Amino acid sequence: MTINLIKKSILIFGLLVIAQVSAAVKRPNILLIVADDQGYADFGFRGIRDDISTPVLDRISREGTTLTQAYATSAICSPSRMGLTSGLHQARFGAFHYGGGRGMNKVEVTKTLPARLQQAGYRTAHIGKHHFVGNRGSHPDQHAFPLGLGYDRFFGSVGGRIHYLFHSESKRAEYSPRMAMETMWDNDQALKDWEGFTTDDWTDQAIDFIAEPSENPFFIQMAYNAVHNFAWQLPAEELEKRGLPTLEDLKVPQGLSKAEAAEAYTKWYDGVHRHTMPEGRGWYIAQLELMDAAIGRILDHLKRNSLEEDTIVIYTVDNGGCTSDWAENGPLEGSKYHLFEGGTRTMTLVRYPNQVTAGKVNDDLIFSHLDIAPTLLDWCGVSYEKNAFDGVTQTDALIGKKTKSNSDRILHWDLGFQWSIRSGKWKLLVTEDDKKAANLAKKEALYVAKGVHLYNLVEDPGETQNLATQYPEIVQQLQRQHDEWRAEVDADAKR
Repeated sequence: MTINLIKKSILIFGLLVIAQVSAAVKRPNILLIVADDQGYADFGFRGIRDDISTPVLDRISREGTTLTQAYATSAICSPSRMGLTSGLHQARFGAFHYGGGRGMNKVEVTKTLPARLQQAGYRTAHIGKHHFVGNRGSHPDQHAFPLGLGYDRFFGSVGGRIHYLFHSESKRAEYSPRMAMETMWDNDQALKDWEGFTTDDWTDQAIDFIAEPSENPFFIQMAYNAVHNFAWQLPAEELEKRGLPTLEDLKVPQGLSKAEAAEAYTKWYDGVHRHTMPEGRGWYIAQLELMDAAIGRILDHLKRNSLEEDTIVIYTVDNGGCTSDWAENGPLEGSKYHLFEGGTRTMTLVRYPNQVTAGKVNDDLIFSHLDIAPTLLDWCGVSYEKNAFDGVTQTDALIGKKTKSNSDRILHWDLGFQWSIRSGKWKLLVTEDDKKAANLAKKEALYVAKGVHLYNLVEDPGETQNLATQYPEIVQQLQRQHDEWRAEVDADAKR
């Protein structure tokens, strides 16, 4: 055998080995579940509330790691979902509150988490509530519509407060336009007559997508609207079974002016959007328990089809619990809509069999939704450019390896009228527009902080003691760090 023939044989053998090794390395599937407005205390396994039963979430916690210091990037859903899906802080796109900002351009939509996975050969789907681009991406011909963000499959609604039961044109004509009976989309087709309980029907869609014959792994962003207001929108049989009363959605007489219709809605909303409403907690718990059972159906499907061991499951919430809609945040101060810990801290569960430590409660890791994209891409072997994300990969920390302490981790939040920064144990919260804060407090029946607040979250996680006057030098240091961050993301120019 000649030397060249020997070299050629070795080369062919080497390529065959590489091909076999590559084939053996199977990329994991991903099920990323995002709940809506769930309270920090409303998990059965935490044992904080005795009225909560979440056996499926309890199971995910037992089989994975629970992160008690995980954070959304905002205290409201639209910008938060933008940050989670892009891996970049939404301030870079000018998104601070509902509907604001420039949105994502035609290049940026190709660099989202789903787009990168799609480009790597994943089958990708967004099922449920989308709502992260404000008023952009609301129609299939717009580049920020879900199908343009890297999803092969979209079934759900692009809007914010989605009705749990009604979406047809006939129902929209019957009820107030503000009842959010939005269009349900099946890919790029509007379903004019669609009716059904979102939690169950969206779950069916997710299972159908998983079941499609394919050798490619899947990524599903399963975004429920549970337990967002208005939680009384339950199937009649559930209300009867649980002994819960029926609350009629708002119907507005025809012929009212726009101002009159808005006034009628505001008056009605003030009466039903209250934490003290006696039936409210029961409706909320029903929505939570039905979502828990629906997630169980997906997990059961994975197990029956031998996919459980090969699927990463992440469960999180889009923002802190909404206490005016009957969520409970337990030891945390505040609620959705503002920047106390109750508005941004989200109990997060990560299950990855034979990788992530099972049964661990991690009270130390400061985890941001911005970390989800780089962490998943690393686990899936999908490369990305340096500084592609504002988050950092947490693969080592989540599999139990010792990592550099994140005690100096810096996270930023900015609602436009109020901002905060966490640097290690310290958190500074500043309200810059007291009028907006007061209006929000009135509208949502909440206490919203004004002025300057400094907290030591290690010693005082419930934010009960404002230390701003005691440590002015720390206030100045954190103010400077936040100013530098604002300049870096060009936040002030995008307001």
